[in-house]
Amino acid sequence: MKSIKKRETKKIRSSLKISTIEGSWWAVMYGTVETYFGAFFEYLKYSSYEISILMTFPIFFGAIFQNLANKLYNLFKSRKILLMTLKLVQSITIPIIFYIGYSSGSYYILLIFICFYFAIALAQMSPWTSWMGYLVPGRLRGRYFGTRSQIVRIFMLISSLIAGAILNAYNDSDPIVGFGIIFFVGVVANSGSIIYLKKQFEPPSTLFDEGNEKINLRDASYKKLRRFIVYDSLSEFALCISGPLIMIYWLRDLNFDYIELAVLINVSQVMGLFSLRYWGKKIDQLGSYLTIRLSSLAISIFPFFWIFIYYSPEQLKLPLSLLLASLASLMFSGRALAMDTRLYEHMNNKSMIRITSKRVFYRGLSTFAGGLFGGALTKTDLLNHFNLDLLNSQIHIVLIFSAFFRFAVWIKFLSKPKGSI
Repeated sequence: MKSIKKRETKKIRSSLKISTIEGSWWAVMYGTVETYFGAFFEYLKYSSYEISILMTFPIFFGAIFQNLANKLYNLFKSRKILLMTLKLVQSITIPIIFYIGYSSGSYYILLIFICFYFAIALAQMSPWTSWMGYLVPGRLRGRYFGTRSQIVRIFMLISSLIAGAILNAYNDSDPIVGFGIIFFVGVVANSGSIIYLKKQFEPPSTLFDEGNEKINLRDASYKKLRRFIVYDSLSEFALCISGPLIMIYWLRDLNFDYIELAVLINVSQVMGLFSLRYWGKKIDQLGSYLTIRLSSLAISIFPFFWIFIYYSPEQLKLPLSLLLASLASLMFSGRALAMDTRLYEHMNNKSMIRITSKRVFYRGLSTFAGGLFGGALTKTDLLNHFNLDLLNSQIHIVLIFSAFFRFAVWIKFLSKPKGSI
């Protein structure tokens, strides 16, 4: 690896800069498309349970599909060509989803294409993670990814805010026109991502052999990696009990309109956005485990505050929501960066596509299980069954269960100052 870097230093440095530009184009796509999938499903008048399925089952399906990433890589023999192909197919899928949602009215056909979309999206994660893992020096990963994420999120924030303004402009006339505009912008942005991905340097495949060894997490040599993936999956389950329904909670229970929704989504990201460079430096200095431990503890209590905001005075709901969402963004940003850094530490530049695929698969399974559980809770009659007069929304039950599981996972894996995840 050292000899490669000596020969290709200029290409690698240039490639890392190009990667940030490419990520910025991707961020515009994410900010105008994926950010507003929940709002699109709400516009189509689906129930909370149906939206939970639409927001989580496709991720599970995509997690299964992306297990083929290593086979696709062996077929293409190039991470670059593989990623460009997947992004192109993803771009084609976006207008199809819009058309089906608008014209067919079929929930199941829409679910099929959302599943296909996330299958393509998640299949990109393993080869991209592997590619970047080889290019970014281990000692600089926290700093580089912190800086890159900060720039990328600026574009995500701006594009999402503009998309919210567009939706709000058409809210009283024809909202579907607004969704059509922002989805079109997403397609163009994803095309820009492809163009810059093509410019990025990729070391020859012969220099980085992913190997043919199967990853058996039960093997003793993978003990720490196994514990990391188990923790990652269980915490994802706990988070996704309520996560897919938060936007629905904002729209239905807190009665925010599209422009307030856009402000809430984007302004809250500012805290997380400008903390990324700080988080990157701290992760390099203090280690990834401590960052995961502290941020996860804070994340565990947030659901209770969302319930509190429901009962606050009407004029305070949006300001309090902005404050809480900003703090949540701060903690989630640090945790996500630390979790990715921790995974790189466990991989140690070995079998990176296979290991990342394992993580994505179990996260997808847990995401779906959590979303399914949360959605099922909204269909129960627990409020009346237990005479919970203090709670006025089914989503309050979901938030309480989510907080309980978040605390349980934290106690199991992170309660000790020195952990083994």
